[in-house]
Amino acid sequence: MQSDQQNSNYASVTFRTIAHFYDPDDPTSEESRELSDRAENEIFHQVLVALKGARAGIDNPLEIRLPASDLTPSRQTAIVSAIRSHFRHRAVEVQRDTKIMQMVGLREFRLTVAVCIPSFIGIAICSQFKGNPLSEVVENVLVIFCWVTIWQPFQSLVFDRWTLSKTAEVYRKVAEMEIRVRAS
Repeated sequence: MQSDQQNSNYASVTFRTIAHFYDPDDPTSEESRELSDRAENEIFHQVLVALKGARAGIDNPLEIRLPASDLTPSRQTAIVSAIRSHFRHRAVEVQRDTKIMQMVGLREFRLTVAVCIPSFIGIAICSQFKGNPLSEVVENVLVIFCWVTIWQPFQSLVFDRWTLSKTAEVYRKVAEMEIRVRAS
């Protein structure tokens, strides 16, 4: 498998054989067959790079290149259908994961509030005993504990959610964009 970026607006992925393109464990017909993980990742990253450079929608084509011996007119149509089906399905999966991430993040946030309020009270109490080594150790442990507790819901609700949202967006764009299948 090889990627060819002819310009920043064009995604092209070359596969050495059709076996690198389809998931070998999926027995369904070619039109609805799952792509291999390698094929999905390579297509995803090439489209992501092309869309980033173009800041464009779905006007730029995706070109899939396979050996001429692996291509027939019906297979070319089946490959386009399989790509669209695969990436639509993956977009739905990622959207479902995003909803779960939000639910978990909100639960983590509630737990953070429940843990941090008593910790803040403990920090306030410990800060009144400056110079007492035990009090300062407890205060610092509570500060670190609060920081660590606050980080996880922030990670879930902000960074992870953004990543999943962008992934779903790229998957939807792949499913909608023009796809050409050509002999390499």
